[in-house]
Amino acid sequence: MPDIYLPINVLIVDDEKMIRDLLADTLSALGYGTITAASFDHAVEILETKSIDVVVTDVVMPDKSGVELIMYIKKKYSKVPVLAISGKGVPEKILYDAGADGFLAKPFRIGVVEDMITKTLIKYDIDKVKPMSEKKKILVVDDEPSILRTLIDSLEALGYQAAGANNGKEALESMNKDSFDLVITDIRMPEKNGIDLMKDIKAQYPDLPVVMITGYPLAYPPEKAKVEGASGYIAKPFRLNQIDKLLAKLLYYYENGLE
Repeated sequence: MPDIYLPINVLIVDDEKMIRDLLADTLSALGYGTITAASFDHAVEILETKSIDVVVTDVVMPDKSGVELIMYIKKKYSKVPVLAISGKGVPEKILYDAGADGFLAKPFRIGVVEDMITKTLIKYDIDKVKPMSEKKKILVVDDEPSILRTLIDSLEALGYQAAGANNGKEALESMNKDSFDLVITDIRMPEKNGIDLMKDIKAQYPDLPVVMITGYPLAYPPEKAKVEGASGYIAKPFRLNQIDKLLAKLLYYYENGLE
């Protein structure tokens, strides 16, 4: 079975229940694992007992503030990024001096939060990665320009050569002109979807690894992907270190040294 990874866990800290629930419900719908806390003490309790990938915290709260929480996390859990949100005009410098990795002023669009989470986690993963000495060439296929660009930039930061295609048809045209060591493809795309693309690749290039990425794991589970020829499978949203470990395994036959 292709490698399966756990969801990205986001801890949301805000004393306003409406904000907590809105963020949790929306991020959960996008595929994140979400845990909520209404105070500093509750957040600390969760951090001590749960595996958290990123914290999103309000700044102004009763008892201890979000600034104190940021400082606590950076001292005890230095590898956990923290994003601060506030509607009270708190100077950004105070937050960044405390160790915040990003700041959003209320009100904000949920898409901005998701984008900041993605970029922050990618930065943390790139900082920890050990680039490969031999560059392999990867074709990335996705019809969403922002995701395609992010994946290409991230792979190049990891030490790979990366090229992009907007759909399966364009991907096959690129493969007829150039050679690749691996293909990463989204599933839902116009022209030719990722499943049909994988079948065509396996017919023409049977030894070429194909990694499937999807935001709909229930509609296309990893077991089905494996049967149809996938060498790897990652559900959105994902950590860059998940992709890096999987590529190291498929292309270099060992696990890359990420924690």
